[in-house]
Amino acid sequence: MIERLGNQLIRMKIFLISMLLFGALLHPVYSQLGGTEYKQRGLQLLQAGSVDSAMVYLNQATLLGVNDGEVLGGLALAYILQGDAQRALEKAADARRDRLNPSPDAFLAGFLAHEQLGNVRQRNRWMEQGLDLFSGDYLLLFHAGRVLIPFDKEEGERLLLKSIHAEPAFAPAHLLLGEQMHRRGENLKAALPLLYYLMLHHDTPESVELVRVLERLYDSWGASSASISRHSNVSRGFSVPFVPELPEKRLVDDASRANWYVNQTNALLQSLQLADITSEDALWVFYSDFFAQVARLNFSMPLAMHTAYSRYPSEVMVWMSENARQYDMLANWLLIK
Repeated sequence: MIERLGNQLIRMKIFLISMLLFGALLHPVYSQLGGTEYKQRGLQLLQAGSVDSAMVYLNQATLLGVNDGEVLGGLALAYILQGDAQRALEKAADARRDRLNPSPDAFLAGFLAHEQLGNVRQRNRWMEQGLDLFSGDYLLLFHAGRVLIPFDKEEGERLLLKSIHAEPAFAPAHLLLGEQMHRRGENLKAALPLLYYLMLHHDTPESVELVRVLERLYDSWGASSASISRHSNVSRGFSVPFVPELPEKRLVDDASRANWYVNQTNALLQSLQLADITSEDALWVFYSDFFAQVARLNFSMPLAMHTAYSRYPSEVMVWMSENARQYDMLANWLLIK
């Protein structure tokens, strides 16, 4: 009953916004817009995360006669983002019938709707069909990898890495990959995605804990090389000539801990210039190439500092004030990348 009422309120909200927009059509600027323009704007807004506004524009496109698979797929994804799985499925099924204008949004919405409704077999069917048609869509790849990696490490890892190759700026893929590799006792394969995530989001609430995770990982990794730990390892197909230094027991203040963390991260990034990757782990070249280039450009220290910011803001700010030019050069290079 509560869920049904919530869906009714959402529809009422969309209706009211639509009426406001329809009134705006009387304005001469808006009156010149056609269905195609509404479609394009709606899909742009959906990609930007403005779901309410996207739904208004996409619905207006349908009223103006543009009712193709891309519009319906966009509406399907908007509905699933609003929590209405049933309406999402209806729109996704309609969108899938349009073979001339296929939409990855439709397959993603169908996949997520069936997942929300607990229909595992149908979820997998939509996932497979979507990837057959849109093998390079980073969101389809990410969600497929998310579903598979707890049960099929190799395939889930491959799909997440393909998602990262397709859209490196999509931070959740790096975070999920790093977390899963960490759970499996990996070292290198856990550290690099987590560092990339911290590069993208160095000051989020979860960033503090991720720096702590990396500190513990460096600690156990260093101990493992001395046969002290049985819980961490380096992948046989992806390795670097790097062994962390074990922290000294006197690391009791933030300055000494920050210094140890930054030194280990800097050394790890430097070592990626000598990474050894076999064909079975070839997709990991994304990380080795990126961080090796960081090292070659002498950006490994400012990047290590950047990732440390959430846990050690005072220490990092002191370094940045003394090395502002080096940090600015890193920031400008990342913007270009």
